[in-house]
Amino acid sequence: MATAGLASSGSGAGGGKTVSGRDKRGDERFDLDRSSGTPIHKGTSIPCEMLDVSLSGCRMRTLQPFTAGALESVKVVLAIHGMVLSIWGITQWTQGERTIGIRFIHPTGRTRNHLAGLLTCVLDTSAVEVVRKAVAAAAGEAGSAIIALEHPLPVEPETEPEPETEPEIAETLEEEEFQQAPLPPPPPQRPQLNSEHKVLSMEVGDSPAVLHLVAEESILEGNLMDVSQDGCLVRLARPIAVRLNAQVEVDFHLRGLQFRLPGKTKEIHGDQIVEIRFMEMSMSRRDDLSLVILELIEASKAKEAAG
Repeated sequence: MATAGLASSGSGAGGGKTVSGRDKRGDERFDLDRSSGTPIHKGTSIPCEMLDVSLSGCRMRTLQPFTAGALESVKVVLAIHGMVLSIWGITQWTQGERTIGIRFIHPTGRTRNHLAGLLTCVLDTSAVEVVRKAVAAAAGEAGSAIIALEHPLPVEPETEPEPETEPEIAETLEEEEFQQAPLPPPPPQRPQLNSEHKVLSMEVGDSPAVLHLVAEESILEGNLMDVSQDGCLVRLARPIAVRLNAQVEVDFHLRGLQFRLPGKTKEIHGDQIVEIRFMEMSMSRRDDLSLVILELIEASKAKEAAG
């Protein structure tokens, strides 16, 4: 994502007011240069372009009609310098069927501070790594690539424990003692790319990725599992059916470089891992990708030697 700055339409207390007077926010707004995002309303993900964001809300333009209207609960998923975060909010206003103004709902003061830390990366790129580690450690779940600034889970009412019942004594104890439990099935093998020049050491959380399905105009979130000069493996955040030979664009960051590469779905491994074959890559972009892959391979070898 390109480095964003203050939105030109106004910032600060009392600023950011449209002609209709509905987009008034008391916090500084940061232009997101129409980067990709996703509002999720009642379980339906809608691809959109992020226009700007502030500590108290955001403004977006959906790529398909949004007819839910105002005062609807939505979850917003967006990326800031490769850090994908999700936060709940309420549609404060809608303009036509495409432009939406959303007011964020912070469950605690800590999540508000987390978002403030992420927004500092928009103006100061040198703080990206520090904020990435601090916020991910404090707000992100273990093994998750998405920093969740959401409502805490509701506490279920305590229930009376059921009275313990004495176990029934088996009539044939000798037979049960010598019965062996069945062996657990072997874990599924990790899929690999058909290329010698690949990374293989990437785990969940190392590199968030966004998969754009061109024909469906939809966006799927996930993580990069492996990458080569010819393609990559993306583990989707949730199981979803993806057809073969579908035209896609893969958006990910490696070593501080952003890549958005066109391709086609080649294989589907299980219900969450998609193998993608890159297409129509320029020579300069191929050289950048090759250099980053080489650096990751060398770093992996050095880590194995040190361990």
